[in-house]
Amino acid sequence: MDGEPLGLPHPFSRPEREGAVPLIDPPALARLIAGPEPPLLVDVRPAAERSLARLPNDRHLPLPELVRSYATLPHGRPIVVYDQFGSGARRAVEYLQRKGLSFTAALEGGIDEFSRIVDPSIPRYRSGARDGDLVLLQIPRYDSGCLAYLVADPVERKAVVIDPGRAVDPYLEALRAGGWELSAILETHTHADHLAGHAALHERTDAPIEVSHRSPASYPHHRLTEGDHVEFGGEVITVLETPGHTADHLTLRLRDKIFTGDTLLIGACGRTDLGDGNPDQLYESLTGKLLRLPDDTEVLPAHFGKRHALPERYSSNVGFERVTNEALLQGSLEAFRTYMTEGWPPKPAEFDRIVRENLER
Repeated sequence: MDGEPLGLPHPFSRPEREGAVPLIDPPALARLIAGPEPPLLVDVRPAAERSLARLPNDRHLPLPELVRSYATLPHGRPIVVYDQFGSGARRAVEYLQRKGLSFTAALEGGIDEFSRIVDPSIPRYRSGARDGDLVLLQIPRYDSGCLAYLVADPVERKAVVIDPGRAVDPYLEALRAGGWELSAILETHTHADHLAGHAALHERTDAPIEVSHRSPASYPHHRLTEGDHVEFGGEVITVLETPGHTADHLTLRLRDKIFTGDTLLIGACGRTDLGDGNPDQLYESLTGKLLRLPDDTEVLPAHFGKRHALPERYSSNVGFERVTNEALLQGSLEAFRTYMTEGWPPKPAEFDRIVRENLER
């Protein structure tokens, strides 16, 4: 705050947009909280979410109550609004600024980001935790900046693994620890940045490998197309075909979550200038399918971190990406096509070899 402009939540540099909501990142907020004049923290989440995790010394003002209660907020004191991932807080700040509360900002990434990088004692109540009667484990590979997922039905003890890496011990250990039977191994697309683990995991578990019907893979697999269902226990994953980063790309939808692979990343999207990528197809996949989903749909991508020019954040939601993601703010197919085809670094040296190996096994 201090009169300085606050950064926008994406990994690339670009000019401030007129009317952009001021954001403050978690480390900067932590410094302000520890300072002599801390801001007022306002939690706009529902009471049920607040009971799971909250920031200390805050005030609870749920988003639906903001219209009738905003006048009770101080006009001369800086205010930082937060929710779980940030999209609701942005809407609250937009409203408060229109009402004259100019010293107001939203917490970038929400309490989820704050708890991950500032204060791990605050529970991250979606990632790696039970979501009702669903278990979701996010399994990061820090050396490659990749994310795999184990999702399980704890009643029927069935699970699936999505986008596993070649070293499969973490997935086998998670299966053993939870007592899960692996129903399927799912690949969102043919990966080019790391060696995939579907074949090795299949050898150890005999679970079927399921990939897009567009994949030229030569290993044994089941072919998935738009609208297909993958069942495990009482849960059902619905297949969305989202080509563009690759021709065989899928997005996997489960309840209010989408496993997006490289189609939609946090603050960005997968490149289309390598292999069989196509910017026109990716634009349609993003605008015609993923952005039609509700704003609170949780986005679970295949990559994170500096290795991929991405934030050190593991999850987001459609609403947050809609208003902050560089790729989604291009405004037209023509602008998006230019954005996806100009100024990218050369093709990685190992690209062709990794793709070939991942299609063979």
